[in-house]
Amino acid sequence: MSTEADKFNHSKRLQQNENAVKKQVKIAKAHGLTNKDKAIKEPHRLEKHHAMDCGQPGCMLCGNPRKLWHELTAQEKRMFQETEIRRMRHSNGTAPEDVNE
Repeated sequence: MSTEADKFNHSKRLQQNENAVKKQVKIAKAHGLTNKDKAIKEPHRLEKHHAMDCGQPGCMLCGNPRKLWHELTAQEKRMFQETEIRRMRHSNGTAPEDVNE
């Protein structure tokens, strides 16, 4: 059976989804999308998708930067840097050899 807490959580989830849809519709209207556009006609499709996401992988905003510009991510750059240089730091920001013992 459902309790009062379950009913409250269900209504809270529904309200969060409604708020998300309203925010995405507001964003779409601010960027000049009209009532003819799919985002405004079917607002609940924005429940799990962003209004300004066109969904094309080749798009400059929506695409993967590694594939568009052939750049490495920050994590990959750290992985491929020189490993001979000591980079370990103490919590105070000094290198291990600079610590007075």
